[in-house]
Amino acid sequence: MIDFQAAEKHRLEEPASEVGLEPLCAMINNNLRCYELSTELSNSTLEALPQNYAEQVNFEDTCKGFLEVAKEAVHQTVNVIFEDPGVQELLVKLYQKDWLEGMVTEYLVATFGDYFTDVKMYIEERSFRRFVEACLEETIVVYTDHLLTQKTYIKEETIERMRLDEEVLMDFFREYISVTKVETRVKILGDLRELASAESLDSFTLIYTNILEHQPDCPPEVVEKLVALREGIPRKDAKEVVQECKEIYENSLVDGNPPKTGFIFGRVKCLLQPKGLWRKLAQ
Repeated sequence: MIDFQAAEKHRLEEPASEVGLEPLCAMINNNLRCYELSTELSNSTLEALPQNYAEQVNFEDTCKGFLEVAKEAVHQTVNVIFEDPGVQELLVKLYQKDWLEGMVTEYLVATFGDYFTDVKMYIEERSFRRFVEACLEETIVVYTDHLLTQKTYIKEETIERMRLDEEVLMDFFREYISVTKVETRVKILGDLRELASAESLDSFTLIYTNILEHQPDCPPEVVEKLVALREGIPRKDAKEVVQECKEIYENSLVDGNPPKTGFIFGRVKCLLQPKGLWRKLAQ
Protein backbone atom coordinates (compact mmCIF):
# COMPACT_ATOMS: atom_id res chain seq x y z
CA MET A 1 0.00 0.00 0.00
CA ILE A 2 2.84 2.35 0.86
CA ASP A 3 4.56 1.59 -2.46
CA PHE A 4 1.34 2.33 -4.33
CA GLN A 5 0.99 5.66 -2.54
CA ALA A 6 4.62 6.52 -3.29
CA ALA A 7 4.06 5.81 -6.99
CA GLU A 8 0.91 7.95 -7.00
CA LYS A 9 2.71 10.81 -5.25
CA HIS A 10 5.52 10.58 -7.77
CA ARG A 11 2.96 10.92 -10.55
CA LEU A 12 1.52 13.99 -8.87
CA GLU A 13 4.91 15.69 -9.08
CA GLU A 14 4.50 15.88 -12.85
CA PRO A 15 2.91 19.05 -14.30
CA ALA A 16 -0.85 18.74 -13.91
CA SER A 17 -1.49 19.57 -17.55
CA GLU A 18 0.74 16.66 -18.60
CA VAL A 19 -1.03 14.18 -16.34
CA GLY A 20 -4.42 15.33 -17.62
CA LEU A 21 -7.89 15.76 -16.22
CA GLU A 22 -9.23 12.21 -16.54
CA PRO A 23 -6.19 10.46 -15.01
CA LEU A 24 -6.25 12.88 -12.07
CA CYS A 25 -9.95 12.27 -11.51
CA ALA A 26 -9.28 8.53 -11.67
CA MET A 27 -6.56 9.01 -9.07
CA ILE A 28 -9.01 10.77 -6.75
CA ASN A 29 -11.54 7.94 -7.10
CA ASN A 30 -8.97 5.16 -6.78
CA ASN A 31 -7.35 6.53 -3.66
CA LEU A 32 -10.66 7.18 -1.93
CA ARG A 33 -11.69 3.62 -2.74
CA CYS A 34 -8.33 2.36 -1.48
CA TYR A 35 -8.90 4.29 1.73
CA GLU A 36 -12.26 2.58 2.24
CA LEU A 37 -10.87 -0.88 1.46
CA SER A 38 -7.76 -0.43 3.60
CA THR A 39 -9.89 0.77 6.50
CA GLU A 40 -12.07 -2.34 6.18
CA LEU A 41 -8.94 -4.50 6.02
CA SER A 42 -7.55 -2.75 9.06
CA ASN A 43 -10.72 -3.31 11.07
CA SER A 44 -11.07 -6.98 10.15
CA THR A 45 -7.37 -7.66 10.78
CA LEU A 46 -7.37 -5.97 14.16
CA GLU A 47 -10.51 -7.86 15.16
CA ALA A 48 -8.90 -11.17 14.21
CA LEU A 49 -5.66 -10.56 16.12
CA PRO A 50 -5.17 -11.15 19.84
CA GLN A 51 -5.20 -7.82 21.67
CA ASN A 52 -1.47 -7.81 22.48
CA TYR A 53 -0.67 -8.15 18.75
CA ALA A 54 -3.40 -5.77 17.65
CA GLU A 55 -1.84 -3.01 19.75
CA GLN A 56 1.41 -3.37 17.80
CA VAL A 57 -0.20 -2.97 14.38
CA ASN A 58 -0.73 0.52 12.97
CA PHE A 59 -2.83 0.75 9.84
CA GLU A 60 -4.00 4.29 10.48
CA ASP A 61 -1.12 6.19 8.86
CA THR A 62 -1.20 4.00 5.79
CA CYS A 63 -4.95 4.43 5.41
CA LYS A 64 -4.67 8.20 5.80
CA GLY A 65 -1.99 8.19 3.13
CA PHE A 66 -4.64 7.39 0.53
CA LEU A 67 -6.65 10.44 1.64
CA GLU A 68 -3.56 12.63 1.31
CA VAL A 69 -2.98 11.42 -2.24
CA ALA A 70 -6.63 12.04 -3.12
CA LYS A 71 -6.45 15.52 -1.62
CA GLU A 72 -3.35 16.38 -3.62
CA ALA A 73 -4.95 14.98 -6.77
CA VAL A 74 -7.88 17.37 -6.21
CA HIS A 75 -5.45 20.30 -6.09
CA GLN A 76 -3.70 19.07 -9.19
CA THR A 77 -7.05 18.88 -10.97
CA VAL A 78 -7.51 22.55 -10.14
CA ASN A 79 -4.03 23.20 -11.53
CA VAL A 80 -5.08 21.66 -14.85
CA ILE A 81 -7.60 24.48 -15.16
CA PHE A 82 -5.22 27.24 -14.14
CA GLU A 83 -2.49 25.91 -16.44
CA ASP A 84 -4.90 26.00 -19.37
CA PRO A 85 -3.44 28.53 -21.87
CA GLY A 86 -6.88 30.06 -22.38
CA VAL A 87 -7.29 30.61 -18.64
CA GLN A 88 -3.80 32.05 -18.32
CA GLU A 89 -4.55 34.38 -21.20
CA LEU A 90 -7.51 35.74 -19.26
CA LEU A 91 -5.70 36.01 -15.94
CA VAL A 92 -2.91 38.20 -17.33
CA LYS A 93 -5.62 40.73 -18.26
CA LEU A 94 -6.83 41.11 -14.67
CA TYR A 95 -7.07 44.75 -13.55
CA GLN A 96 -6.42 45.94 -17.10
CA LYS A 97 -8.62 47.41 -19.85
CA ASP A 98 -10.38 44.17 -20.87
CA TRP A 99 -11.05 43.37 -17.24
CA LEU A 100 -12.60 46.79 -16.64
CA GLU A 101 -14.89 46.16 -19.61
CA GLY A 102 -16.15 42.89 -18.16
CA MET A 103 -14.24 40.64 -20.52
CA VAL A 104 -12.24 38.60 -18.02
CA THR A 105 -14.12 37.30 -14.99
CA GLU A 106 -17.27 36.51 -16.95
CA TYR A 107 -15.24 34.56 -19.52
CA LEU A 108 -13.24 32.87 -16.77
CA VAL A 109 -16.28 31.45 -14.99
CA ALA A 110 -17.66 30.26 -18.32
CA THR A 111 -14.44 28.27 -18.80
CA PHE A 112 -14.70 26.98 -15.24
CA GLY A 113 -18.24 25.85 -16.03
CA ASP A 114 -17.02 23.75 -18.96
CA TYR A 115 -14.38 22.09 -16.81
CA PHE A 116 -16.79 21.54 -13.93
CA THR A 117 -19.19 19.70 -16.24
CA ASP A 118 -16.40 17.29 -17.19
CA VAL A 119 -15.04 16.81 -13.68
CA LYS A 120 -18.51 16.20 -12.25
CA MET A 121 -18.87 13.23 -14.59
CA TYR A 122 -15.63 11.67 -13.39
CA ILE A 123 -15.68 12.00 -9.59
CA GLU A 124 -18.24 11.48 -6.86
CA GLU A 125 -20.17 14.39 -5.37
CA ARG A 126 -18.19 14.87 -2.16
CA SER A 127 -14.89 15.04 -4.03
CA PHE A 128 -16.44 17.33 -6.61
CA ARG A 129 -17.47 19.82 -3.92
CA ARG A 130 -13.94 19.80 -2.52
CA PHE A 131 -12.61 20.37 -6.01
CA VAL A 132 -14.94 23.37 -6.49
CA GLU A 133 -13.87 24.83 -3.13
CA ALA A 134 -10.22 24.42 -4.08
CA CYS A 135 -10.89 26.09 -7.43
CA LEU A 136 -12.60 29.03 -5.73
CA GLU A 137 -9.73 29.42 -3.28
CA GLU A 138 -7.17 29.40 -6.09
CA THR A 139 -9.24 32.01 -7.92
CA ILE A 140 -9.20 34.28 -4.86
CA VAL A 141 -5.45 33.80 -4.45
CA VAL A 142 -4.77 34.65 -8.10
CA TYR A 143 -7.06 37.69 -8.06
CA THR A 144 -5.39 38.97 -4.90
CA ASP A 145 -1.91 38.47 -6.32
CA HIS A 146 -2.81 40.36 -9.49
CA LEU A 147 -4.48 43.13 -7.49
CA LEU A 148 -1.33 43.69 -5.44
CA THR A 149 1.04 43.55 -8.42
CA GLN A 150 -0.86 45.63 -10.97
CA LYS A 151 0.88 48.66 -12.41
CA THR A 152 -2.02 51.10 -12.74
CA TYR A 153 -3.49 53.29 -10.03
CA ILE A 154 -6.71 52.16 -8.39
CA LYS A 155 -9.56 54.37 -9.56
CA GLU A 156 -13.31 54.44 -9.00
CA GLU A 157 -13.94 52.19 -11.98
CA THR A 158 -11.42 49.70 -10.56
CA ILE A 159 -13.36 49.54 -7.31
CA GLU A 160 -16.67 49.13 -9.12
CA ARG A 161 -15.31 46.35 -11.32
CA MET A 162 -13.93 44.59 -8.24
CA ARG A 163 -17.40 44.69 -6.72
CA LEU A 164 -18.89 43.23 -9.90
CA ASP A 165 -16.26 40.47 -9.85
CA GLU A 166 -17.39 39.48 -6.39
CA GLU A 167 -20.96 39.19 -7.65
CA VAL A 168 -19.94 37.16 -10.69
CA LEU A 169 -17.89 34.75 -8.58
CA MET A 170 -20.64 34.48 -5.96
CA ASP A 171 -23.32 33.76 -8.55
CA PHE A 172 -21.21 31.16 -10.30
CA PHE A 173 -19.80 29.18 -7.38
CA ARG A 174 -23.04 29.13 -5.36
CA GLU A 175 -24.44 26.87 -8.08
CA TYR A 176 -22.01 24.16 -6.97
CA ILE A 177 -21.33 24.62 -3.25
CA SER A 178 -23.16 26.21 -0.34
CA VAL A 179 -23.61 29.97 -0.29
CA THR A 180 -21.92 30.12 3.12
CA LYS A 181 -18.76 28.48 1.80
CA VAL A 182 -18.66 30.84 -1.16
CA GLU A 183 -19.29 33.93 0.96
CA THR A 184 -16.59 32.92 3.45
CA ARG A 185 -14.01 32.75 0.68
CA VAL A 186 -15.13 35.70 -1.45
CA LYS A 187 -15.36 37.96 1.61
CA ILE A 188 -11.65 38.79 1.47
CA LEU A 189 -12.07 40.30 -2.01
CA GLY A 190 -14.68 42.65 -0.59
CA ASP A 191 -12.40 43.49 2.33
CA LEU A 192 -9.51 44.24 -0.01
CA ARG A 193 -11.81 46.38 -2.14
CA GLU A 194 -12.79 48.39 0.93
CA LEU A 195 -9.15 48.68 1.91
CA ALA A 196 -8.26 49.82 -1.61
CA SER A 197 -10.89 52.56 -1.44
CA ALA A 198 -10.35 53.72 2.17
CA GLU A 199 -10.17 57.49 2.54
CA SER A 200 -8.65 58.07 5.98
CA LEU A 201 -6.16 56.64 8.45
CA ASP A 202 -9.01 55.50 10.69
CA SER A 203 -10.81 53.69 7.88
CA PHE A 204 -7.60 51.96 6.75
CA THR A 205 -6.83 50.73 10.26
CA LEU A 206 -10.42 49.70 10.96
CA ILE A 207 -10.72 47.69 7.75
CA TYR A 208 -7.31 46.10 8.25
CA THR A 209 -8.25 45.14 11.81
CA ASN A 210 -11.42 43.51 10.48
CA ILE A 211 -9.41 41.59 7.88
CA LEU A 212 -7.10 40.25 10.58
CA GLU A 213 -10.10 38.84 12.44
CA HIS A 214 -10.85 36.53 9.51
CA GLN A 215 -7.39 36.28 7.91
CA PRO A 216 -4.91 36.70 10.79
CA ASP A 217 -1.92 36.10 8.52
CA CYS A 218 -2.70 39.07 6.25
CA PRO A 219 0.61 40.95 6.43
CA PRO A 220 0.83 44.76 6.51
CA GLU A 221 2.59 44.57 3.12
CA VAL A 222 -0.90 44.17 1.67
CA VAL A 223 -1.83 47.61 2.99
CA GLU A 224 1.50 49.01 1.81
CA LYS A 225 0.98 47.74 -1.73
CA LEU A 226 -2.60 49.00 -1.92
CA VAL A 227 -1.69 52.42 -0.53
CA ALA A 228 1.05 52.67 -3.16
CA LEU A 229 -1.59 52.08 -5.84
CA ARG A 230 -3.62 55.06 -4.66
CA GLU A 231 -2.81 58.23 -6.55
CA GLY A 232 -4.15 60.87 -4.20
CA ILE A 233 -2.57 59.85 -0.89
CA PRO A 234 0.34 62.09 0.19
CA ARG A 235 3.53 60.20 1.02
CA LYS A 236 3.46 61.29 4.66
CA ASP A 237 -0.09 59.99 5.12
CA ALA A 238 0.75 56.76 3.31
CA LYS A 239 3.69 56.13 5.64
CA GLU A 240 1.49 56.77 8.66
CA VAL A 241 -1.16 54.31 7.42
CA VAL A 242 1.43 51.60 6.79
CA GLN A 243 3.17 52.15 10.13
CA GLU A 244 -0.11 52.03 12.02
CA CYS A 245 -1.12 48.79 10.27
CA LYS A 246 2.28 47.25 10.98
CA GLU A 247 1.75 47.92 14.67
CA ILE A 248 -1.75 46.44 14.54
CA TYR A 249 -0.35 43.31 12.87
CA GLU A 250 2.54 42.95 15.31
CA ASN A 251 0.19 43.34 18.27
CA SER A 252 -2.02 40.58 16.88
CA LEU A 253 0.80 38.01 16.77
CA VAL A 254 1.04 35.20 19.29
CA ASP A 255 4.64 34.21 20.06
CA GLY A 256 5.70 36.02 16.91
CA ASN A 257 3.24 34.20 14.64
CA PRO A 258 -0.31 34.83 13.44
CA PRO A 259 -2.83 33.05 15.70
CA LYS A 260 -3.96 30.98 12.71
CA THR A 261 -3.29 30.70 9.00
CA GLY A 262 -5.93 31.56 6.43
CA PHE A 263 -6.30 30.00 3.00
CA ILE A 264 -4.97 32.90 1.02
CA PHE A 265 -2.02 35.06 2.05
CA GLY A 266 0.43 32.21 2.51
CA ARG A 267 -0.14 31.40 -1.17
CA VAL A 268 -0.06 34.88 -2.72
CA LYS A 269 3.14 34.87 -4.80
CA CYS A 270 4.05 38.53 -4.41
CA LEU A 271 4.01 38.16 -0.61
CA LEU A 272 6.24 35.10 -0.44
CA GLN A 273 9.80 35.79 0.65
CA PRO A 274 12.33 34.09 -1.63
CA LYS A 275 14.32 31.53 0.30
CA GLY A 276 17.74 32.72 1.24
CA LEU A 277 16.92 36.36 0.54
CA TRP A 278 17.87 37.62 3.98
CA ARG A 279 21.02 35.53 3.93
CA LYS A 280 22.04 37.18 0.66
CA LEU A 281 21.27 40.64 1.99
CA ALA A 282 23.30 39.99 5.09
CA GLN A 283 26.41 38.99 3.16
